[in-house]
Formats: sequence, C-alpha cells, structure tokens
Amino acid sequence: MSINFESHKLDRRSFLKGAGVIGAAGLLSACGGSSSNNGTANSAASGTAAPNTTGGAPLSEYISFESANRELESWNMLYTQQASDANVITNLWDGLLSFDCYGKVAPAIASSWEHNEDSTVWTFHLRDDVDWVDVNGEVKTHLTSKDFLVGFEWVMNSYKNEANNTTMPNDNVVGAADYYAHTKELGDAAADLTYEDMLSFGVGVEAPDDYTLVFTCPNSCPYFDTVAAYNSFYPAAEDLINELGIEGFRACDNTTMWYCGPYIVEEYIQGNTKSYIPNPSYYGANDVSRFERFTVTMLSDMNIGYQLYQNRELDEVDLMESTLTTITNDPNNGYNSQLCEKRPKKFSYCFLFNYARNNADGTPDENWNKAIANKAFRQCFYKNLELSPFYARYNKINPLKCENDFYTMKGLSYTSDGTDYTTLVANELGFGSEAYDGETMIRMRGENDAEALKKQAMEELSAIGVTFPVHCHFHILAGSTSALDNATVLKQCFKDSFGDDFIVLDIDTYVSSVMKEIVSPQQQSFVHMGWGADFGDPVNFLAQMVLHDDNAYYSCNLTNIAAVAENPADYQKDVVAAFEQFTDLVNEGKQIVNDNDARYAAFAKAEALFLEEDLTCPTVYDVSWCLTHANEYSKINAMYGPCNYKAVNWETSEEAYTTVQYEQFAKAFDLASQG
Repeated sequence: MSINFESHKLDRRSFLKGAGVIGAAGLLSACGGSSSNNGTANSAASGTAAPNTTGGAPLSEYISFESANRELESWNMLYTQQASDANVITNLWDGLLSFDCYGKVAPAIASSWEHNEDSTVWTFHLRDDVDWVDVNGEVKTHLTSKDFLVGFEWVMNSYKNEANNTTMPNDNVVGAADYYAHTKELGDAAADLTYEDMLSFGVGVEAPDDYTLVFTCPNSCPYFDTVAAYNSFYPAAEDLINELGIEGFRACDNTTMWYCGPYIVEEYIQGNTKSYIPNPSYYGANDVSRFERFTVTMLSDMNIGYQLYQNRELDEVDLMESTLTTITNDPNNGYNSQLCEKRPKKFSYCFLFNYARNNADGTPDENWNKAIANKAFRQCFYKNLELSPFYARYNKINPLKCENDFYTMKGLSYTSDGTDYTTLVANELGFGSEAYDGETMIRMRGENDAEALKKQAMEELSAIGVTFPVHCHFHILAGSTSALDNATVLKQCFKDSFGDDFIVLDIDTYVSSVMKEIVSPQQQSFVHMGWGADFGDPVNFLAQMVLHDDNAYYSCNLTNIAAVAENPADYQKDVVAAFEQFTDLVNEGKQIVNDNDARYAAFAKAEALFLEEDLTCPTVYDVSWCLTHANEYSKINAMYGPCNYKAVNWETSEEAYTTVQYEQFAKAFDLASQG
C-alpha cells in the first residue's frame, strides 16, 4: 500500500505564513554550506528542478524545516561560527569553493585552482561574471578579487570581527596571526585599517589582477583547498561596509546584506519561516538547478512536523522514536514502505562539561564545579553512563549506528593506507581491530567496576565538601514535547546508570536561545552539542578545546575552562593540568606539516589523552529516519565547511521516496564513492 498526496503549494505557503512557530527537538551544533558544484540541469533565474532518476515528477517548490531552537542569530557569514546561521546564509552568500554530493571540493566563485610543488602557494582563478545584488535582486556592484581581500582583512581584524573565524587563517596563511595580534594591540584604532594596510603588513594573500587570488601558507598545506572553502575566506563588498559602517555590517540582516549566492530572501518571519527565491543575477544559473521557491519553516515539535508532512505542509520530516514506533507497529500503515534512513550528519555530538557553572542568581555552583573537576566523577559519564535508550531517540531501528566513542568525527581524515583517523584513536585507547570495527566500539566499561568508580568519586568529592546527589542541569526548549521526551529518556539513563544517590539529571528550560539565556550566564552543567569540521584535518576539532587560544570555541565559550585556567582553585588544578597536557600534545601535532601520517598519529595521542581524562563525553552520531520527497544522496555531502544545506541540484519527487529506492541510492552512492 502506498500513499500519494497532491501538492497544494499556494495553500501550503499561506498556512505557514500564519502559523507561527509550529512545532522539533534539535541539538546544538557548531559550524555548518556553500555550493556551486556543477549540475545536470539548466536553471533560469526563475529556478529549474533537477531531473528525477526514478521517473517521478520533480518539485519546483520545496518546504523543509528547522528546529525552533536553531533560529539563526547572525546573517554575516564572516562573523558567525554557528551551523544554524551558516545553514541559512549558505543559500545567499558564496565563497571561493564548494563541495559536491560525494564531499569532493568543487568550483564556486573560483572556477579553478592549483598549488605549487610543496603546497605552500595556492592560486585561485575567479569567475568574471559574479555580481553582488540587494534583497530586491538589483545589482549593486561587480565582485572581484578585491572583495576577498576586504573579507579576509575583516576576519583578521580583531576589532571588526571580534576574533571570530581566525583559527584557520592564523594557522594556514603567512602573517595572518601577526596581523590579528597587531589589530588587537591597536584596539579601537584598528577600525581604520583597510585591506591595503593588511597587505603592507605582509600577510600572505595577494590579488595580482581582478580575477586571481594567491595565498601563501607558512608550511606545506595539502588540504588548503578545504580550508579556503570555509567562512574565513568568504568575500565582502567594501561599498556595503562603508554604507553600513562596521557595527552595521557586523549585524547585517536579510534586508541590508548583499547577496552573491543562488538565492535571495523573499520573506523572513523570525521564529516562523524563511523563503528563498532565485537570485536573478546568479553566476551559476546555467550550471545548477534551483527551486522556484525554497521555504524553511521552524518547528518547535517534530510530532507536529509529522502532522504537517501528512498534510503536505512539509516535503520532508525527520521521525522521532514515537512516530517511528507508531508507523512500524501498524503493518497497514502506508508509510512503512516510505521509511528512509538518512546518512549520518557530519557532527560528532558530545556532552560538553561546564567547568565554571553559575546558579541562576549568578553565584558559582561550587558543588557541580568541584564534582566535574574530579577525574573519577567524569569517568562515570564516559564509562558508566549507558545511553542505548538515548540512541533509540535518533534511530529506533538501528540504534547502535548512533553510538559515538570519539571527540572527532569518523570519515574526516585518512592515513596514506586508507585508515580512518578515529581508528588511530581507538588503537591509542587500547582497542585493536577486533574490538573496533568502524561501526561501533565497545567501551572500556569492564576496566573499572561501575560501583567501584562511583565509590571512588564519592569518597574523593565528599572529602572536599561535595554533597550528593550532584545535580546536573540540562536545558531544553520550553514547550517542545519532543525535546522533553528526549530529555526524559536521558534522565532515565542517568537514573539507571547512577541511581538516585550520585548524579541526578535536572531538566530545565529556556525560552528561545540557549546560547543567550543559558550558556552566556554559564548556567548549564553541560550542553549537548555537535561539532562539524571546517576543513579536512583533525586539528579543527582538537583546537576548539585547547587553552591559550582566543578562538578555541569550546574552551572559551561553552566549557569555560579557558577562564578557569587563568586562576584555578585548588580543586581545579588537576583538570587544568590535563587540559594543559592535551594542549601541548595538540601543538606538537600542529608542528608536523610534511607528513600527514605522523601528524594524524600525534593528534590521535592527544585525543586519546583527552578521552582518557574524560574531559568531554562523546554521545551520538545523528543517523535518523525520515519521510521525504528529496533524494538526500543528491545533496551536498561535505564532512567540513558551511555547505551542506545549500538547496541546489536536489533531486525531488512529487511522490515520496520509498525505503527500497533509498537503499538503492545508498548502494549506488557507495559504489560511486569508491570509484
């Protein structure tokens, strides 16, 4: 039995515009799109659908979704470090390079590129037909190599971009770190610096002509093309910055920004919907397929999302455990034949511990802070916390596909013999190939008896005044039933693993922004966040947790360990020492620039120490099931960079895809990837 629905595009749009926030528990994610990879269909300014390989009629308009707790907070690609922002902006603002559906680097504004013999000098040849347009689609100015110089100076100017997105340039472009330090010393006076001042300072970027851009790396960097695809290297229009001013450009929105990507914003209702229509002057109009209208609606609850999908108010929906159960328990449910297992999202999710938690009144939560600084206490999270029921919230059918035992991400980097980097970490942790098969790793729970480890933690912490149970505060979006269901399952995992006398999970709520309401005032015990790499090297993960680096996002903004390390209490000195040792190992690995195998081996030692000290707690990979009218295997699928949500070249079908079709897509994709 199959279910077919008629499409009512105008009705769908009018419903969504008036609906307000309609209903998905989402996870925090850092970092996320760009694309101008070659397509197979012509696309006029009005948008043309990609051909359908199954014979179905493609959709000219498409309605997708996003979780309500992931509303974007910045429209500026140079400024943001959040995937929830980049997933939107990637449709509006292109960079040098993109990726294709296999994750391979593809042209965008740069039509071709090459490097010298030792990969220290990279030359990018730009298209000569790229324009900036405003929100009305009117051309404002032509884009040249100068715009990339302007954008790069903006990023590297500490006053202008406030230290965001500087890590990759600091490490990979000659003089970039020195220029950043120079602007930091100047303070407010750095506002007057221009790209010409940056060039005079000796930063390793130049534009020999209007359509050539050259970067010089301090060391061999064979993966620099993946670096250059990241936000740090996006263009900016000098005329727009002059028009808006520094603060105005930093805080630009969809009405004031200029566009050079495949779409412009037709309508934005905060917390409700975003609708994109084709950019009439898009340089890639003849190379990629686009929708006539692409709409993203915000969902506060995925169960309501399922109802909207049934009514064709959405063209795709991820399925929560309860919905999957409802469908699979009923053999007559027509959706049984349409259940599609998605590819793993490119994020490695972890519990990121807050080492300096504050109570709601702003006073330090010394009970939690003392507890989380204790290694035995942290070990109980990684080695004793049984999360199988939590995995099922992501993938009820194949829950162990979601198990994550690493801080970094599988599939990110490979040694010269094809070994996945995470296998090196597993080996450092003492897991041979027999125990680690690349799908799931049996944790070392047998090494320490759970009760003995718990007893050790309680004895050591009681001696310094910690009272039990220790309350662990976990925050979810208020009003989201699916978020509450997730948290309730997690709370039961804590109870089953720890009992009632040791660690208790308290479920707290926030109204709209977990970052502003909870993380900024440091009220979380941990956040559940996933990091997606910005380029193809493990250092991008590891560098987020090091000390003594202003742009170590996790250390400075979420764990607060960077601030703790400046003046640790006695009970915090051991955990700070562990972070210092980890930082030293990461820095040693960073110095290895001519031998990737040795570099990855050094990083694996650093990550193994990080996990042995239990400085974070890896949790899940997001491998979900969905109902969909889009072939996910036609979408951009990069392990790094802000590209994957760009809505170009999507194969779609008026009829929902089936389980069998998705299995065929997966097999074909694997064969093509191996080829």
